[in-house]
Amino acid sequence: MRRWIRRIAVLLVVLLLAAVVVAVIDVRGQLPDRRRPRIPGLVAPVEVRFDARGIPTVRARSLHDAFRVEGYLQARERLFQMELARRVAGGELSELVGPVALPLDRRQRVYGFAGVAEEAIRQAPEDQRADAEALAEGINAFISTRPGQWGLEFQLLGLHPRPWTPADSIRVLLLMHQQLSETWQRDLLNESLTALPAARRAFLTPEVSTDDVLILPDADPRPAPSTSAFLSRGAPGAGPTALPASPEPPQRLGVPLEPLAGGTPPDVGSNAWVVSGAHTARGKPILANDPHLGFNIPDTWYPLRIELTDDGGTVRRWIQGVSLPGIPGLVIFQNERLAIGFTNVGTDVQDLYREPPVGQRAETIQVKGSAPERFTVSLGRHGPMVRPGVALAWAALDPATLRAPVSSMMLATDWASMNAAADGFLGPGQNLIYADVDGHIGWRATGVLPLRGPGDDGRVPLDGSSPAHDWSGYLAPSRMPRVLDPAPGRIVSANQRGIGTSSGLRWPSSWASPTRARRITELVAAEGLDARQVRAMQLDTVGNVHREVVERLAPLLRPEVARAFAGWDGRAEAGSRLFRAAEEIRRRAYQAIAAAALKGSGVLPIELRWYNDDPTLIDALRASPESWRKAGLGDRDALLGAAVRDVVLDGTWGEHNRLEVRHPFGRGGGLLGWLFNPPEPPLSGCDRCVRVATPEFGQSMRFVVDFSDPDATTLVLPLGVSGHLGSRHRTDQQRDWMEGDLDGARTRLRAPAVGPPLVFEP
Repeated sequence: MRRWIRRIAVLLVVLLLAAVVVAVIDVRGQLPDRRRPRIPGLVAPVEVRFDARGIPTVRARSLHDAFRVEGYLQARERLFQMELARRVAGGELSELVGPVALPLDRRQRVYGFAGVAEEAIRQAPEDQRADAEALAEGINAFISTRPGQWGLEFQLLGLHPRPWTPADSIRVLLLMHQQLSETWQRDLLNESLTALPAARRAFLTPEVSTDDVLILPDADPRPAPSTSAFLSRGAPGAGPTALPASPEPPQRLGVPLEPLAGGTPPDVGSNAWVVSGAHTARGKPILANDPHLGFNIPDTWYPLRIELTDDGGTVRRWIQGVSLPGIPGLVIFQNERLAIGFTNVGTDVQDLYREPPVGQRAETIQVKGSAPERFTVSLGRHGPMVRPGVALAWAALDPATLRAPVSSMMLATDWASMNAAADGFLGPGQNLIYADVDGHIGWRATGVLPLRGPGDDGRVPLDGSSPAHDWSGYLAPSRMPRVLDPAPGRIVSANQRGIGTSSGLRWPSSWASPTRARRITELVAAEGLDARQVRAMQLDTVGNVHREVVERLAPLLRPEVARAFAGWDGRAEAGSRLFRAAEEIRRRAYQAIAAAALKGSGVLPIELRWYNDDPTLIDALRASPESWRKAGLGDRDALLGAAVRDVVLDGTWGEHNRLEVRHPFGRGGGLLGWLFNPPEPPLSGCDRCVRVATPEFGQSMRFVVDFSDPDATTLVLPLGVSGHLGSRHRTDQQRDWMEGDLDGARTRLRAPAVGPPLVFEP
């Protein structure tokens, strides 16, 4: 009997080992190989070399040939990511995963992205359509020459990817629009706050702060802080520390000024700043950019370098930076003449209209394992109905706005040509930060700004029964505000209110708290900066808001907690017990203040979630007890003391703030989670620090360009280039993203090639 038990045990071990071997072989069989198929449309040979991190350098004679090979390389590493993106945009995810995805698919079908994308590609300028077609040719060359080897996810799902189309690239672009400008839910919230007095609403949803960091200044008389009508100042404080604009006055555009307004942005943000050579160690500009987006596996961005050669093979132009998988070209980049970075302006490009339906659209969703889901989308005069009787007007649903002139932007050589190209970018509003090899620095707003009717600000749903509240078009891109070589020699953009009223524009927008911009302004005030110092700034974890909150509430804390905070520097390090307590203190204090101010509205503090809620908290803490009583908030110390008195030092910040990136197959945990999800280290940084780092959201890459040494540009991702399980480039950048690479030795974008090149022949 024991002999049979041993034999069975041995057999089970052998079977298990065999299964492991088969699985390993299967995983390895899905990894990119050195195939180099013929790509339709390729005009001349294209050479691709990879560095130690798997980042490719594409050497081609034309940009369209480079885009064809870029498409092949994107699909080689990221095809499943691209497949999911086009399906999410089009409301086709249930076909893969079943009924669990129906709520998401229904929402996307209401928007109608698939039809919008098809119409947008038909209307696209010829050069932009050619860019998308070139990328599609490369993607489809990968799909057609690797049957059954598109990635492990395709194999597990039994999915054969359909050919990529130029309209699929527009779908990916629409997803970025959605992430950066979907704000209509905030309009409904604003409507629910209308029962409150105007001053109380402004206090809870501030737009203007005493701490604003402006790129374009306010005109005189300056707008009062949004909280000032509700609370008088209880303690003296410094006024705004805005960076002045350029010596020449900004162009006044003839648009009547009205009170600033805004909605709510999605959970996005970014930092970008540029310093002129007058303030750097080597006399040339330094530009830094770290976009803040949701963490994904694989990463949001795909980095690469493109070198354009003449017939003799000599490099005549080069561009390096990051692309979005599924979209041609580079989005954030440097070429031999200039560099650009982006942050979100938060421009409000959505309005709701209360109106009757005037039509409908039939939709059918294929559902894996279930019958198809059939429903109709009601259509109003202004757009699809997102609620019964509520239609959505959204710039992204206008095919004419879906423009991405990537070629002309990538090949720009100076401020004038960059602006001419950026005038054609009609996507979600962005702050474009600029520097060039001649020493110039600049900023401009891009995207579209709806021209609303008199008195309309986009904050609440409008009456759609008459054309009185219709948009009259968009602001001409050439009239977007811009600044070249401002006198201070420094420009800081961190989603704060950067466009002051001197622009002559009403700018409904969702401004972020100015706290990151203020901290960056403090850091770049130093003289003699170098790239190493700038990379260190991107890792800065000081929470100015947390530090002030703790200082002002110290008398209300437990004595032992108050003593522990004495002299605290406000840093959000993963091992800090103090920052974890400070975040709890900040959260509780804001919730208590918001609850007191929301009385009578029917809105709960947890529902408010205003993007720029720091002025509400800080100004309330700076106000006197008498101001609180006059404003109807009650006894200041009693209310705040009850909120924060029982906070203790319990655990570290990193125990709470741990990276949680989930692969689509690993969202449920278990064996698939263990297999597909990347490591989950504790994170330093916070959502109000320069180093934005939360479990699911933060610095999606870090980019630093020093024009004193353009070849030493650095770029690092949270994880890595590849999306394939088993690839050595799937998470090989995580250490440098976590710890930093201040000297730039490991994160240099132009790095030596490893191994022989791939050569694609026409």
